[in-house]
Amino acid sequence: MTVTTLPTALTAPVEQPRTAGPRDLAPEQVTTLLAPINPSRVQNHRGQSHVEAWDVRRWLNRVFGFGGWSDETLELACVAQVEVSPGRWTVVYRAQVRLTVRTPDGRTLSSWDDAASGDAPNQKALGDAHDMAMKTALSQALKRCATNLGDQFGLSLYNDGSRRPVVQWSAVHTAPKDPEAAAAEDEPVKPEPTPEGVDQAAAGQAPAEAEQQPCRSTRAEPGPWEQAPPQQQEQQQAGPSVDYVAKAKAAKTAAAVRKLYDAAKAEGAPAPYLAQLAEIGATKPGAKPRKKAQPAPAASTSSPPQQETPQQAEEHVIAVAEVFDAARGAGVTDRAEVEALFAARFGCKPTEATLAQLREMRDDLIDAAQETAAA
Repeated sequence: MTVTTLPTALTAPVEQPRTAGPRDLAPEQVTTLLAPINPSRVQNHRGQSHVEAWDVRRWLNRVFGFGGWSDETLELACVAQVEVSPGRWTVVYRAQVRLTVRTPDGRTLSSWDDAASGDAPNQKALGDAHDMAMKTALSQALKRCATNLGDQFGLSLYNDGSRRPVVQWSAVHTAPKDPEAAAAEDEPVKPEPTPEGVDQAAAGQAPAEAEQQPCRSTRAEPGPWEQAPPQQQEQQQAGPSVDYVAKAKAAKTAAAVRKLYDAAKAEGAPAPYLAQLAEIGATKPGAKPRKKAQPAPAASTSSPPQQETPQQAEEHVIAVAEVFDAARGAGVTDRAEVEALFAARFGCKPTEATLAQLREMRDDLIDAAQETAAA
C-alpha cells in the first residue's frame, strides 16, 4: 500500500489575518489626523462653517492612500418632487452612506454609517433637479461619516464653528512632536463648480451652498477679516491679522485696493466685507467711472400699476442670470458676494433691480473680466 504525503503547505492550517486596530496606522497618518485643520480649507457662508465634499475626498486620499478607503451607498431615495411653477421643479433626496477606511496593508480598520438629505430648488430641468439633489445628499452623508476621523475632516466646526482642534491627542497613539507640520499650506479651498445645466441663480442659491454642513450655530468663529463680539474679544488673545479696510482707506490707487480685495477674498472674507472694500476702491484714483442707471418711471397715481408681462418676466430672469454669469467670468463665484456688491451699488438685490441696473452691472463685470485678462 502506497502512502502519499501531501506537501506541508497544503496541510498546515490557513493563518487568518488578524483584526486591524488603531495601532496599525502609520505614524505619519496619526500625525496628520491629530493636526488642526488648515483655516484655508474652511468655508464660511451666512455664519456657518463647513468643508467642501471634494476636499474631504482629497484628504481621505492623502491620509489613507488611493484604494485605502471606500464609500458605499446604502440608501438613495427621492423624498419629494414638486412642480413649484410651470416648468420649475424642486426635488429632495435622502441618502445613507457608509465610509470604510483601511490600514496601509489593506485590512479594514473601521467603517461609519450616516445619512443626510439634499435638495435642488426651483430648477428648470427635472433631470438636472434630480441630479443635483442626489449628489448633494450623497456628499452631505459622506462628509458626516468623515467627521468621525477628527479635525482634518471638520469635526471641530461642530464646536460653534471653531477651527481650533478638538481631538489634539489620543491615549492609543504617541502624540506627534510637530502637529502643525501636517497642516499643509494649500491654496484656499473654493466651492465646487456648478454642475452644467443646473440653474442655481434662479434657485436663489450660491454655488455649492447646498453641500454645506447642517446648521450648528447662529455664528461661526470670526476670521481675521471680522471683529469678534465683545464677549468673545476677552477670550481671544490674537486679533485680526490684517485690517484690510484701514489699508484700503490709506491706499493711493484703485489698483492697490484691488490687491487688498483679492487678499481678503483669499482668506475667506464674507461678502459684506468685500463689498465695503469695493466701495472704497471706487473712490480711488484709477477707478472706472460708474454709469448712472436710468431711474424707473414713477408709478401713476391715477391708474393701478401694470402687471409684468410673461415676456418681461422672462427678460428679467435672463438679465439676473447674465449678471451672475458675468460675475463668474470676473472671478466672483459666491452668489452672496455678488448680491452684496449689487446692493452696495444700487441698494437692492439683483432680483429686485430694474433691467437697466442689471445690464449696467453685467457690462461692468464683463469689463472687469476683460481688464483682469489683459493685466
